[in-house]
Amino acid sequence: MNMRPIQVFLKDMRTLATKRMLLLSFLGVALLPMLYSSILIDGSMDPYGQTSKLPVAVVNLDKGADYEGKTMNVGGDFVEELKKSDNFKWDFVSEEKAKEGMEHNDYYMTITVPSNFSENAATLTQENPVQAELIFEPNSQYNFVAGQIGNSAMKELRSKLNTQITEAYTRSMFEQVGTISDGLGQAGEGATELKDGAGKLENGLATLKDNLNKLASGTTELSGGVSKLYDGASSLNQGTGQLSSGATGLADGLSQLSAAEQQLQDGANQSKAGASQLADGLKASKAGADDLKQGLTAASAASGQVADGAEQVAQGLEQLIAATPELQENEALKQLLAASKQVAAGSAQLQAGQEQLLAGSGKLAQGQEQLYAGATELSKGQEKLASGLNVFGGKLKEAGAGAQQLAVGAEAANSGAAQLKDGLSKLSGGVAGIADGSKQLDQGAGQLKDGSQQLVNGSGELATKLNDAAADTGNIKDGDDIVNMFAEPVVVKENADHKLDRYGLGIAPYFLSLALFMGALVYTTVFSVRESYTLGASPMGRFVSRTLTYASISLLQSLIADAVLLYGLKIEVTSVPLFVLFTILTSLAYTFIIQALVTWLDNPGRFLVVLLMIFQLTSSAGTFPLELLPDWMQKLNPWLPMTHAITGFKTLIASGDYSLMREQMLILGSFAVIFLALTFLYFKRQSSKPAEPVLPAA
Repeated sequence: MNMRPIQVFLKDMRTLATKRMLLLSFLGVALLPMLYSSILIDGSMDPYGQTSKLPVAVVNLDKGADYEGKTMNVGGDFVEELKKSDNFKWDFVSEEKAKEGMEHNDYYMTITVPSNFSENAATLTQENPVQAELIFEPNSQYNFVAGQIGNSAMKELRSKLNTQITEAYTRSMFEQVGTISDGLGQAGEGATELKDGAGKLENGLATLKDNLNKLASGTTELSGGVSKLYDGASSLNQGTGQLSSGATGLADGLSQLSAAEQQLQDGANQSKAGASQLADGLKASKAGADDLKQGLTAASAASGQVADGAEQVAQGLEQLIAATPELQENEALKQLLAASKQVAAGSAQLQAGQEQLLAGSGKLAQGQEQLYAGATELSKGQEKLASGLNVFGGKLKEAGAGAQQLAVGAEAANSGAAQLKDGLSKLSGGVAGIADGSKQLDQGAGQLKDGSQQLVNGSGELATKLNDAAADTGNIKDGDDIVNMFAEPVVVKENADHKLDRYGLGIAPYFLSLALFMGALVYTTVFSVRESYTLGASPMGRFVSRTLTYASISLLQSLIADAVLLYGLKIEVTSVPLFVLFTILTSLAYTFIIQALVTWLDNPGRFLVVLLMIFQLTSSAGTFPLELLPDWMQKLNPWLPMTHAITGFKTLIASGDYSLMREQMLILGSFAVIFLALTFLYFKRQSSKPAEPVLPAA
């Protein structure tokens, strides 16, 4: 009579309870996932929180440097910061001791600050900056993970060091900005003074232009008068030439008169009328010569004043250019200075001509005096000649002497008239040059006045801009907050909503899934998957007994493991009931998969289970992200049960995404149902002959 399947299971459990070794094996297998997962998770719970125990050698060879007149010792500052830090067990040693410690595995890594570290750091503001190098030497052959931890720590240390260096540069920059602000303020004051001086210059140039305009007008009128004077001098020269010729002829005639008194008497009668006319003409000529001398005297004095004024204008412009460096490159002012010098030279020539003309007019006046005296005597002689020929003979010699004097005076008058003509010619050229120069001088003064107006406007705008720049740079703040902002403008604020604070929590889903899988595999090596302890059990009884036994051990494994993780290791989960339920489902899925493979294939099935575990260790993305795995592993990943178990545990430990968890439960449940059906199919195919009981070891 066949026993019911549930009775086979109950009898097998009673047999198991009565056999001490079987019971100990049962309990040992039940504890295996708990031991495996708890030890692995506890050992890797917070390795990064224990880095202060890792010995690290620090070698400081930095010699320091000068930057902006101050001593910079970045290496020393870096060492002081490390002494305040407990990231690692810092050991500040010499280069030789650090090398020896690395060779004997006394240090997990060495940090060396080179001798030129500060020197290179101080080149940031130079034309060709050199990066400062910090030498990091991990002892990866001693422990690779420690080297990787050191790499991460060095990134943080480098960031802090960059911030310190940038802060030093920023403080120096703000000091330079303050100096620039003071300099701009002083430049603004100087530009304001320049504007005031330019305003005074503009007023002086306006006055200069008015006076130069008057000078130009006066020299134009003077040029016209000198032209008329030159024409009169030409006529005078012609008249004196004729006078000189006539006087010579008179002397010759008197000589002939001595030989022929009769002819002389006739000529004397005629000469009496001519002598009267000659006396009148010489009297008028004498008066004109006096007037000419007085006019030339006045003209000479006026030309002297013009020459002195032109010389003073030229000297004043030269002093103005020498006193004002900004005007030395002004082309208009240079032209004005050249024109003023030309006027001064022309005025000097004019004065020289005036002096020559005055000298000639003196000689002319002297000759006129002599001529007039001779003409008077001639007139008297004529009177006497007319009154009686008797007196004429006695006086003829006196007349001859007077004629000789007349000839000499006429010659002198002719010479003075020629000199007067030459002087007036030079005077005319000088006056024309003065007129042209005064016009150019007037034009240059106008351009200079326009330039001075632009100088006033430009200096005013320059003063405004400099004062504004000084105010703007003076408003720049250089407090610690501003310096810190420049040194570290971006601060990363971490959002911890999706962060696990301990490494063990992140690796727990992987370790727990692996522990449950290992527990199910080990159970199949201890207890038979095909036979029962009950004699005569049917295939269906054996199926139910084996399945319920495996389910019981899975349940026990899950509860023990969860209890230790939740209350021993204090792992926090989003929901304890769901965490326990998911653990049980995962364990059952693993158990039914392994049960089916071993039931059908026995030891080859166990080999397949080990092979499946190997694939799951690498392809389930329990440690490295899925995207970092080889392509064939990424394709295999969705078909592995551990992939979905790890994903579900992650949602319960960290994210709390219950919808994703339910999807994983559905997939794991599908694995469990499919492989449980395969196990059922195996026992269904067995013959109805009862199997022999498996006798457990005593």
